[in-house]
Amino acid sequence: MGTQVSPRSNATLVARHLELRHGDVLRLRLPLDEGGRHRLVVDQPAVAAGVIAALDACPGVGLLAADGGLPGAMTVAESLALALRYGQNDVDPGDDEREMEVALRLCGIPPQRIAAIGATPPMHLGVMERWAIGLARWMLRPPELLVVDRLFAGLTRREAEQLIAVQAAYHERHPFRSALFVDLDSHELPELPACRSLTHLAEDACPC
Repeated sequence: MGTQVSPRSNATLVARHLELRHGDVLRLRLPLDEGGRHRLVVDQPAVAAGVIAALDACPGVGLLAADGGLPGAMTVAESLALALRYGQNDVDPGDDEREMEVALRLCGIPPQRIAAIGATPPMHLGVMERWAIGLARWMLRPPELLVVDRLFAGLTRREAEQLIAVQAAYHERHPFRSALFVDLDSHELPELPACRSLTHLAEDACPC
């Protein structure tokens, strides 16, 4: 018996929408300029990995991994400064420091903690703190579409709810930028407040 091969996923930006195809079938079409949260639920880890890879390869998409996706060779401050200064010719260190502090506060990092973590490599931080700092990085340089990659695996219900609440700050700061949560199907999957669309890869999109 031969091995069944899953269809490839492909993501493109078309007319200010993100289109995700699985095989030859259009499975998801999201507007880029209306903001809000959307959710894509995938049954199989291998398929989810293919979807994430397709989204990550799409220009204009920013990927927020469950571990924050921060460069391991940089300190937190260096990583945030790189995001903030991307494409800039004129740099004001004082302004940059203030912007980074605001982003970290919006992402739930207490003021007394901000000074302590600036010179710290991400590997020395807890997973929830790394994720919040990863969100702060995209807060400073928002992509056309923020993709939140399988955030809730391994988290308690309380931890998941805390990070969902933290992520809401992204939409308050950038109300016309959308976020797509890609999740593995599970009966323990937490509710996503203010979700504008829910898509199962094997089903048509339906309202949350």
